[in-house]
Amino acid sequence: MYAKIALGNVRKSIRDFSVYFLTLAIGVALFYAFNSITQQTVVLNLSDDSRAIVQLLAGVITGVSVFLAIVLGFLVVYANRFLIRRRKHEFGMYLTLGMTRQDVSKIIVLETLIVGVLALAVGLVAGVFGSQLMTYATARLFDAQIKEFTFVFSTHSCISTIVYFTIMFAVSLLFNVVTISRYK
Repeated sequence: MYAKIALGNVRKSIRDFSVYFLTLAIGVALFYAFNSITQQTVVLNLSDDSRAIVQLLAGVITGVSVFLAIVLGFLVVYANRFLIRRRKHEFGMYLTLGMTRQDVSKIIVLETLIVGVLALAVGLVAGVFGSQLMTYATARLFDAQIKEFTFVFSTHSCISTIVYFTIMFAVSLLFNVVTISRYK
């Protein structure tokens, strides 16, 4: 029952969720693309000097990724709280109709999971293709010879992206549940 309500709410509020979804998907894509750059075969076939520069950049990219994760974490929490405040009357109606705060929290958790999982999937696909473009740009920047282009999927980057975004959504869900528990 909760899943049906949550799915219906996401469909009904598609306009509200679309900006949130798009922001998350772009964040996931950027995060994956940045983290996968050092895994690309073109980067691994660079000269020693260029490889040293790329390894230095890899450290910078890691720092940028952590910063991006923190910024996106705040963005996810803020956007979720904004969406909840915007739907305050809807949740009040659920409470008036006899649902408990715990029931409303379950609906919000499911809505967040639906949007989050879809954004993660779309963002990872976009990130895989975006990382290929970044590889090409990096190869051109360092004048690397691209004899043959191989499509590379970085399992490490995928796992780290999933872990970071799972942590972000867990924190966001915690804030959502606390926010709903305060409603009267």
